[in-house]
Amino acid sequence: MSEPNNSILQSVQRGLQILKLFSPAKPVWGITDIATTLKLSKSTVSRITSDLVEEGYLEKTRNKYRLGFSLLALSGVITSHLEIHKESSDTLKSLVHKLGETAHIAILEDLEITYLHKIECQNPVRLFTNIGKKNPPTCTGCGKILLAYQPETALRELIDRGLPMMGPKSITDPQKLMTELQNVRKNGYSLCIDEMQEGIISIGAAIRDYTNEVVAAVSIVGPKERGIGRDRLHYIAEVIKAAEEISEKLGYIKALDEKSGSAR
Repeated sequence: MSEPNNSILQSVQRGLQILKLFSPAKPVWGITDIATTLKLSKSTVSRITSDLVEEGYLEKTRNKYRLGFSLLALSGVITSHLEIHKESSDTLKSLVHKLGETAHIAILEDLEITYLHKIECQNPVRLFTNIGKKNPPTCTGCGKILLAYQPETALRELIDRGLPMMGPKSITDPQKLMTELQNVRKNGYSLCIDEMQEGIISIGAAIRDYTNEVVAAVSIVGPKERGIGRDRLHYIAEVIKAAEEISEKLGYIKALDEKSGSAR
């Protein structure tokens, strides 16, 4: 690693060390206190705290520092993800029990799919979908349904990055992708066959929160030779039902959404 990179890494580490000092027992710190506790020079602490103030991670009042509201924004993201995981667990278990295939909850981050939750069936096939793993959104049930609700600018950025060929039927043509996403949004579910892995089917549906925003997706995934390939309409209906159930737990009210939609 080069010297400048070492310096940047050290600054990041020290910034995190400073933030970790703040607690309910001691919510306010001064430069001298921080420098003494962390065995750093006052000039180093002053420089790093100035950067943290500028980014909103610290607030400065009368030469004293407390945590800033930028951290609250980050904690809100984590809290939201934890809530989705918690509220989806029972529904996901029920979905796996009813359909006999592996179920997932995923979100879209930086135009990639990140899996928040996964419950495997009794006879799982090998999938590249571990919790925390990222996958291209264009090849997965969760990914397609989430992309269907993204603005065109985000989709153009995704296309500019390149559409990967993961399975034999991955969509790599931009126009075909845009048409597919229009159909996904119109139908209310997504379907991937041989797109992430050969022989694998994935069905996804959108999860909304109390603001009516699409915040995550639920999917069921399994091999074509099993029920998901033979009785696809039943599986689609169950996935949509699961998405609606989780959405209701997150505060989404379908009747109000339909009413506002008809008013528009």
